[in-house]
Amino acid sequence: MFVVKKMGKNGIWSAISFIDENGSFRGEARFDTEHEARTYLMKYTKKIKKHLDLKVFEE
Repeated sequence: MFVVKKMGKNGIWSAISFIDENGSFRGEARFDTEHEARTYLMKYTKKIKKHLDLKVFEE
């Protein structure tokens, strides 16, 4: 399982939300493969307007 996480202001990594094609939130951004996680990470960074420290973690 791979999770896309962001660094919070408190210095702790937390999972970002999964946003589907319709713009609805579907829980945490968890994926079966690293490729799916990295693909979503690229889509997510294009949607948001500010720079965040994002990484893919294996759990």
